[in-house]
Amino acid sequence: MGSRRARTIVGLGVAVLLFVGFGVGRLLGGVPEGPAWTCDEPLAWDRAGQAVGQAAAVVGPVAAASHEPDLGGGPTFLNLGNPHPEEPRFDVVIYEEARERFEEPPEALEGRRVCVQGQVRERDGVAQIVLDGPAFLTPR
Repeated sequence: MGSRRARTIVGLGVAVLLFVGFGVGRLLGGVPEGPAWTCDEPLAWDRAGQAVGQAAAVVGPVAAASHEPDLGGGPTFLNLGNPHPEEPRFDVVIYEEARERFEEPPEALEGRRVCVQGQVRERDGVAQIVLDGPAFLTPR
């Protein structure tokens, strides 16, 4: 019984340290990680490169959108900030399997502001998120 109580106290201590650590990082201007990122507190598209390798919510205007059914996986590209091939920009990639779950074609979002959530990656020097489905994209 004593060891269970000790584990509970240690667990609570770790939780408090993590909570305080993320809060201090946010106050100091760091890039929060994981579930702290929501579309309530998104990262601007032009700062998303700072979050490569992390889960994040990224917001910005869709400067260009295209569906490329002849490419492998039939991707749709939403370019935030600037159209391809201009840089800087942030790319949202939606493969055909995920695209089929959208009520309207994602490229209809061109000209609108959106928030996307997912793992930030980098391809050819451009930060991107590959969307798993419509639940991870919110028009603003």
